[in-house]
Amino acid sequence: MTLQLLPFSAGLHDLMGGSLTVLWLANGKAVAYLEGSKSGELVEESGRVEELRLSYDVQRDKALSPEQTTEFIQQLVKEIRTCHPAEPT
Repeated sequence: MTLQLLPFSAGLHDLMGGSLTVLWLANGKAVAYLEGSKSGELVEESGRVEELRLSYDVQRDKALSPEQTTEFIQQLVKEIRTCHPAEPT
């Protein structure tokens, strides 16, 4: 699996607030699992699975490339190392 970050500049999308997993079964059928902070839902209806898969594809296309993701994370690490904690109050 390759890590790709979706930048805030990609804007709002319909998969916010949880995770989506799409599984392809041995018989060729696909199912989706949506998970939020307090719920989970297995989606088996093929039309809805296809909608979710297409939503994922759109977001994947907006994500940073694996190389850009690596550069972004490396930049964050540099920024964290140079960050000085605030004085205690």
